[in-house]
Amino acid sequence: MTRMGHSTARAALIYQHATAERERLIGNAVSAAVEQARKQAPGSNGHAAGT
Repeated sequence: MTRMGHSTARAALIYQHATAERERLIGNAVSAAVEQARKQAPGSNGHAAGT
């Protein structure tokens, strides 16, 4: 409720489902981007260069 800026629990509940769905989609997109980056960096062990 606070994170979304809603002043009432009712308003927060109305948008809760849409928010959870959006967060899942964002998480999936970030995960896919990480996997793609790993595939494009042969020999990389997951550490930043120079570490």
